[in-house]
Amino acid sequence: MQSPDARGMSGARSFTESAERVVAYLNSHTPLTDWSVSRVAGGEQIHLHVHHDHLLEVGDRVAWTESFCSRMSAGAKHVVRNSLSDPDYADLAAAATVGAYAGYPIGDDRDGIFGVLCGVRPAPLRDDEGVDESLVFLLSELLTSQLTLSRRIDHERRRLEFTETLAQTDPLTGVLNRRGWERVVADAQERLDAFGDPVAVAVIDLDGLKRINDARGHAAGDALIVRAAQALTGACAAGSHVARCGGDEFMVLVNGVTPSQLEECAAALAAALAAAEVEASVGLAVAEPGRVPMAEAIAAADARMYHQKRVRKGSGLLTAG
Repeated sequence: MQSPDARGMSGARSFTESAERVVAYLNSHTPLTDWSVSRVAGGEQIHLHVHHDHLLEVGDRVAWTESFCSRMSAGAKHVVRNSLSDPDYADLAAAATVGAYAGYPIGDDRDGIFGVLCGVRPAPLRDDEGVDESLVFLLSELLTSQLTLSRRIDHERRRLEFTETLAQTDPLTGVLNRRGWERVVADAQERLDAFGDPVAVAVIDLDGLKRINDARGHAAGDALIVRAAQALTGACAAGSHVARCGGDEFMVLVNGVTPSQLEECAAALAAALAAAEVEASVGLAVAEPGRVPMAEAIAAADARMYHQKRVRKGSGLLTAG
Protein backbone atom coordinates (compact mmCIF):
# COMPACT_ATOMS: atom_id res chain seq x y z
CA MET A 1 0.00 0.00 0.00
CA GLN A 2 1.50 3.33 -1.04
CA SER A 3 1.69 6.10 1.52
CA PRO A 4 -0.44 8.74 -0.29
CA ASP A 5 -3.27 6.26 -0.83
CA ALA A 6 -3.14 5.02 2.76
CA ARG A 7 -3.29 8.56 4.13
CA GLY A 8 -6.32 9.37 2.02
CA MET A 9 -8.37 6.33 3.05
CA SER A 10 -10.52 5.89 6.13
CA GLY A 11 -11.49 2.38 7.13
CA ALA A 12 -13.86 3.78 9.75
CA ARG A 13 -15.81 5.79 7.18
CA SER A 14 -15.85 2.83 4.81
CA PHE A 15 -17.29 0.53 7.48
CA THR A 16 -19.87 3.15 8.45
CA GLU A 17 -21.03 3.48 4.84
CA SER A 18 -21.26 -0.30 4.44
CA ALA A 19 -23.15 -0.79 7.70
CA GLU A 20 -25.63 1.96 6.92
CA ARG A 21 -26.31 0.55 3.44
CA VAL A 22 -26.89 -2.91 4.91
CA VAL A 23 -29.39 -1.82 7.56
CA ALA A 24 -31.22 0.43 5.08
CA TYR A 25 -31.51 -2.45 2.60
CA LEU A 26 -32.81 -4.88 5.22
CA ASN A 27 -35.27 -2.31 6.50
CA SER A 28 -36.67 -1.96 2.98
CA HIS A 29 -36.66 -5.67 2.06
CA THR A 30 -37.83 -7.42 5.23
CA PRO A 31 -40.92 -7.05 7.43
CA LEU A 32 -38.79 -6.06 10.45
CA THR A 33 -39.03 -2.34 11.20
CA ASP A 34 -35.68 -1.67 12.90
CA TRP A 35 -32.25 -2.95 11.82
CA SER A 36 -28.97 -2.34 13.60
CA VAL A 37 -25.26 -2.98 13.46
CA SER A 38 -24.22 -3.07 17.10
CA ARG A 39 -21.02 -3.38 19.12
CA VAL A 40 -20.52 -5.67 22.10
CA ALA A 41 -18.07 -4.20 24.62
CA GLY A 42 -17.73 -3.91 28.38
CA GLY A 43 -20.67 -6.22 29.03
CA GLU A 44 -23.03 -4.08 26.94
CA GLN A 45 -24.53 -4.13 23.47
CA ILE A 46 -24.43 -0.66 21.91
CA HIS A 47 -26.35 0.17 18.73
CA LEU A 48 -24.11 2.07 16.30
CA HIS A 49 -25.73 2.10 12.87
CA VAL A 50 -29.51 1.99 12.93
CA HIS A 51 -32.27 2.20 10.35
CA HIS A 52 -35.40 2.44 12.44
CA ASP A 53 -39.09 3.15 12.66
CA HIS A 54 -40.10 2.10 16.16
CA LEU A 55 -37.69 0.54 18.64
CA LEU A 56 -34.00 1.37 18.17
CA GLU A 57 -31.89 4.54 18.20
CA VAL A 58 -28.17 5.13 17.69
CA GLY A 59 -26.52 5.01 21.11
CA ASP A 60 -29.10 2.72 22.71
CA ARG A 61 -27.43 0.18 24.96
CA VAL A 62 -28.50 -2.90 26.89
CA ALA A 63 -26.73 -5.36 29.16
CA TRP A 64 -25.38 -8.06 26.86
CA THR A 65 -26.64 -10.92 29.01
CA GLU A 66 -30.18 -9.49 28.85
CA SER A 67 -30.26 -9.15 25.07
CA PHE A 68 -31.85 -11.19 22.29
CA CYS A 69 -28.49 -11.12 20.50
CA SER A 70 -26.72 -12.75 23.43
CA ARG A 71 -29.19 -15.66 23.35
CA MET A 72 -28.79 -15.96 19.58
CA SER A 73 -24.98 -15.93 19.82
CA ALA A 74 -25.17 -18.70 22.43
CA GLY A 75 -27.06 -20.99 20.04
CA ALA A 76 -30.71 -19.94 20.07
CA LYS A 77 -32.64 -19.35 16.83
CA HIS A 78 -31.45 -16.69 14.41
CA VAL A 79 -34.99 -15.80 13.37
CA VAL A 80 -37.71 -15.54 16.01
CA ARG A 81 -41.24 -15.23 14.67
CA ASN A 82 -42.93 -14.67 18.04
CA SER A 83 -40.64 -13.97 20.99
CA LEU A 84 -43.26 -14.59 23.67
CA SER A 85 -43.90 -18.11 22.39
CA ASP A 86 -40.23 -19.00 21.91
CA PRO A 87 -38.79 -20.76 24.99
CA ASP A 88 -35.29 -19.37 24.34
CA TYR A 89 -36.45 -15.74 24.38
CA ALA A 90 -39.80 -15.50 26.20
CA ASP A 91 -38.24 -14.84 29.64
CA LEU A 92 -36.30 -11.76 28.50
CA ALA A 93 -37.71 -8.42 29.65
CA ALA A 94 -37.35 -7.12 26.09
CA ALA A 95 -39.79 -9.78 24.85
CA ALA A 96 -42.58 -7.51 26.07
CA THR A 97 -41.72 -4.95 23.38
CA VAL A 98 -39.87 -7.04 20.76
CA GLY A 99 -42.37 -9.28 18.98
CA ALA A 100 -40.05 -10.62 16.27
CA TYR A 101 -36.28 -10.75 15.87
CA ALA A 102 -33.52 -11.80 13.46
CA GLY A 103 -29.76 -11.65 13.94
CA TYR A 104 -26.30 -12.97 13.13
CA PRO A 105 -22.97 -12.14 14.81
CA ILE A 106 -20.37 -9.91 13.17
CA GLY A 107 -16.84 -11.18 13.78
CA ASP A 108 -13.95 -8.90 14.67
CA ASP A 109 -10.39 -8.82 13.37
CA ARG A 110 -9.20 -11.04 16.25
CA ASP A 111 -11.53 -13.98 15.56
CA GLY A 112 -13.91 -12.92 18.29
CA ILE A 113 -17.29 -11.19 18.21
CA PHE A 114 -17.44 -7.51 17.28
CA GLY A 115 -21.19 -7.16 17.49
CA VAL A 116 -24.40 -8.22 15.80
CA LEU A 117 -26.42 -7.45 12.71
CA CYS A 118 -29.98 -7.66 14.01
CA GLY A 119 -33.53 -6.64 13.21
CA VAL A 120 -36.63 -6.32 15.38
CA ARG A 121 -40.21 -5.12 15.30
CA PRO A 122 -42.92 -4.72 17.96
CA ALA A 123 -45.36 -7.27 16.52
CA PRO A 124 -44.75 -10.98 15.84
CA LEU A 125 -44.39 -12.08 12.23
CA ARG A 126 -47.61 -13.12 10.55
CA ASP A 127 -47.96 -16.48 8.82
CA ASP A 128 -47.49 -14.83 5.43
CA GLU A 129 -44.32 -12.98 6.49
CA GLY A 130 -40.76 -14.22 6.70
CA VAL A 131 -37.12 -13.16 6.99
CA ASP A 132 -34.53 -14.68 4.67
CA GLU A 133 -32.09 -16.09 7.23
CA SER A 134 -29.46 -16.85 4.58
CA LEU A 135 -29.49 -13.21 3.48
CA VAL A 136 -28.92 -11.95 7.02
CA PHE A 137 -26.10 -14.46 7.45
CA LEU A 138 -24.49 -13.42 4.16
CA LEU A 139 -24.63 -9.71 5.03
CA SER A 140 -23.19 -10.35 8.50
CA GLU A 141 -20.30 -12.25 6.90
CA LEU A 142 -19.70 -9.39 4.45
CA LEU A 143 -19.65 -6.90 7.34
CA THR A 144 -17.13 -9.12 9.14
CA SER A 145 -14.87 -9.00 6.09
CA GLN A 146 -15.41 -5.24 5.75
CA LEU A 147 -14.56 -4.73 9.42
CA THR A 148 -11.30 -6.67 9.13
CA LEU A 149 -10.28 -4.71 6.04
CA SER A 150 -11.29 -1.39 7.60
CA ARG A 151 -9.27 -2.04 10.74
CA ARG A 152 -6.21 -2.89 8.64
CA ILE A 153 -6.60 0.24 6.52
CA ASP A 154 -6.84 2.46 9.60
CA HIS A 155 -3.93 0.74 11.31
CA GLU A 156 -1.73 1.39 8.29
CA ARG A 157 -2.94 4.97 7.96
CA ARG A 158 -2.21 5.72 11.61
CA ARG A 159 1.20 4.10 11.32
CA LEU A 160 2.08 6.33 8.39
CA GLU A 161 0.68 9.45 10.03
CA PHE A 162 2.31 8.95 13.40
CA THR A 163 5.74 8.23 11.92
CA GLU A 164 5.74 11.87 10.83
CA THR A 165 6.56 12.81 14.40
CA LEU A 166 8.41 16.10 14.15
CA ALA A 167 5.43 18.34 13.41
CA GLN A 168 3.21 16.76 16.07
CA THR A 169 5.61 16.09 18.96
CA ASP A 170 6.39 18.31 21.91
CA PRO A 171 10.19 18.82 21.83
CA LEU A 172 10.61 18.91 25.62
CA THR A 173 8.73 15.75 26.56
CA GLY A 174 8.50 13.69 23.37
CA VAL A 175 4.73 13.27 23.73
CA LEU A 176 2.24 14.67 21.23
CA ASN A 177 1.77 18.41 20.89
CA ARG A 178 -1.62 20.05 20.26
CA ARG A 179 -1.48 19.35 16.53
CA GLY A 180 -0.84 15.68 17.22
CA TRP A 181 -3.59 15.67 19.86
CA GLU A 182 -6.13 17.08 17.43
CA ARG A 183 -5.24 14.33 14.96
CA VAL A 184 -5.73 11.48 17.45
CA VAL A 185 -9.01 13.02 18.65
CA ALA A 186 -10.33 13.16 15.09
CA ASP A 187 -9.28 9.54 14.59
CA ALA A 188 -10.94 8.52 17.87
CA GLN A 189 -14.20 10.21 16.84
CA GLU A 190 -14.22 8.25 13.57
CA ARG A 191 -13.61 5.00 15.47
CA LEU A 192 -16.29 5.88 18.01
CA ASP A 193 -18.88 6.52 15.30
CA ALA A 194 -17.95 3.55 13.12
CA PHE A 195 -16.93 0.84 15.57
CA GLY A 196 -18.08 2.04 19.00
CA ASP A 197 -14.52 1.67 20.30
CA PRO A 198 -14.51 2.51 24.04
CA VAL A 199 -12.42 5.61 24.74
CA ALA A 200 -11.87 8.02 27.63
CA VAL A 201 -10.13 11.38 27.75
CA ALA A 202 -8.23 12.87 30.65
CA VAL A 203 -7.28 16.50 31.25
CA ILE A 204 -4.37 17.04 33.66
CA ASP A 205 -3.19 20.38 34.99
CA LEU A 206 0.09 20.47 36.92
CA ASP A 207 0.04 22.33 40.22
CA GLY A 208 2.57 24.97 41.14
CA LEU A 209 4.61 25.13 37.92
CA LYS A 210 4.87 28.93 38.04
CA ARG A 211 5.93 28.80 41.68
CA ILE A 212 8.66 26.26 40.87
CA ASN A 213 9.87 28.32 37.90
CA ASP A 214 10.02 31.46 40.04
CA ALA A 215 11.67 29.82 43.04
CA ARG A 216 13.98 27.26 41.45
CA GLY A 217 14.31 28.27 37.82
CA HIS A 218 12.91 27.02 34.54
CA ALA A 219 15.16 23.97 34.49
CA ALA A 220 13.37 22.69 37.59
CA GLY A 221 10.01 23.46 36.00
CA ASP A 222 11.02 21.62 32.83
CA ALA A 223 12.10 18.62 34.90
CA LEU A 224 8.65 18.55 36.52
CA ILE A 225 6.97 18.64 33.11
CA VAL A 226 9.16 15.79 31.83
CA ARG A 227 8.43 13.67 34.93
CA ALA A 228 4.70 14.23 34.41
CA ALA A 229 4.90 13.17 30.77
CA GLN A 230 6.85 10.05 31.64
CA ALA A 231 4.46 9.14 34.44
CA LEU A 232 1.37 9.52 32.26
CA THR A 233 2.95 7.58 29.40
CA GLY A 234 3.94 4.76 31.75
CA ALA A 235 0.44 4.56 33.20
CA CYS A 236 -1.24 4.14 29.80
CA ALA A 237 -1.69 0.90 27.91
CA ALA A 238 -0.34 0.49 24.41
CA GLY A 239 -2.38 2.39 21.85
CA SER A 240 -3.26 5.26 24.18
CA HIS A 241 -1.88 8.75 23.59
CA VAL A 242 -0.43 11.44 25.84
CA ALA A 243 -0.22 15.05 24.67
CA ARG A 244 1.15 18.26 26.12
CA CYS A 245 -1.35 20.88 25.03
CA GLY A 246 -0.09 23.84 27.05
CA GLY A 247 2.68 24.88 29.40
CA ASP A 248 1.36 22.84 32.32
CA GLU A 249 -1.57 21.04 30.72
CA PHE A 250 -1.62 17.47 29.48
CA MET A 251 -4.34 15.46 27.80
CA VAL A 252 -4.58 11.70 27.53
CA LEU A 253 -6.68 9.59 25.18
CA VAL A 254 -7.12 6.20 26.83
CA ASN A 255 -8.49 3.47 24.58
CA GLY A 256 -10.60 0.62 25.87
CA VAL A 257 -12.10 2.43 28.88
CA THR A 258 -15.85 2.03 29.47
CA PRO A 259 -17.95 4.16 31.86
CA SER A 260 -17.72 1.49 34.56
CA GLN A 261 -13.89 1.61 34.40
CA LEU A 262 -13.56 5.39 34.60
CA GLU A 263 -12.78 5.69 38.31
CA GLU A 264 -10.18 2.93 38.11
CA CYS A 265 -8.49 4.70 35.18
CA ALA A 266 -8.49 8.06 37.00
CA ALA A 267 -6.98 6.45 40.09
CA ALA A 268 -4.21 4.85 37.99
CA LEU A 269 -3.24 8.18 36.40
CA ALA A 270 -3.30 9.98 39.76
CA ALA A 271 -1.19 7.24 41.38
CA ALA A 272 1.40 7.40 38.58
CA LEU A 273 1.73 11.17 38.98
CA ALA A 274 2.00 10.89 42.76
CA ALA A 275 4.70 8.23 42.44
CA ALA A 276 6.65 10.64 40.24
CA GLU A 277 6.21 13.38 42.89
CA VAL A 278 4.06 15.45 40.56
CA GLU A 279 1.13 17.33 42.07
CA ALA A 280 -1.71 17.68 39.58
CA SER A 281 -5.47 17.92 39.19
CA VAL A 282 -7.03 15.24 36.97
CA GLY A 283 -10.40 15.04 35.24
CA LEU A 284 -11.70 12.15 33.14
CA ALA A 285 -14.74 11.54 30.96
CA VAL A 286 -15.89 8.82 28.55
CA ALA A 287 -17.00 9.35 24.97
CA GLU A 288 -20.05 7.28 24.02
CA PRO A 289 -21.33 6.48 20.52
CA GLY A 290 -24.51 8.33 19.67
CA ARG A 291 -24.49 10.14 23.02
CA VAL A 292 -21.23 11.84 24.00
CA PRO A 293 -18.89 12.89 21.16
CA MET A 294 -15.20 13.49 21.77
CA ALA A 295 -15.59 17.27 22.04
CA GLU A 296 -18.18 16.91 24.83
CA ALA A 297 -16.06 14.32 26.63
CA ILE A 298 -13.05 16.67 26.58
CA ALA A 299 -15.18 19.52 27.89
CA ALA A 300 -16.54 17.30 30.67
CA ALA A 301 -13.04 16.11 31.61
CA ASP A 302 -11.84 19.72 31.70
CA ALA A 303 -14.72 20.74 33.96
CA ARG A 304 -14.00 17.82 36.32
CA MET A 305 -10.31 18.75 36.43
CA TYR A 306 -11.15 22.33 37.47
CA HIS A 307 -13.65 21.04 40.02
CA GLN A 308 -10.94 18.86 41.54
CA LYS A 309 -8.55 21.80 41.57
CA ARG A 310 -11.10 23.96 43.44
CA VAL A 311 -11.77 21.18 45.94
CA ARG A 312 -8.06 20.65 46.58
CA LYS A 313 -7.46 24.37 46.93
CA GLY A 314 -10.36 24.69 49.38
CA SER A 315 -9.01 21.81 51.47
CA GLY A 316 -5.50 23.24 51.55
CA LEU A 317 -4.01 20.45 49.42
CA LEU A 318 -3.20 22.84 46.58
CA THR A 319 -0.44 25.41 47.02
CA ALA A 320 -1.09 28.73 45.33
CA GLY A 321 0.94 29.37 42.14
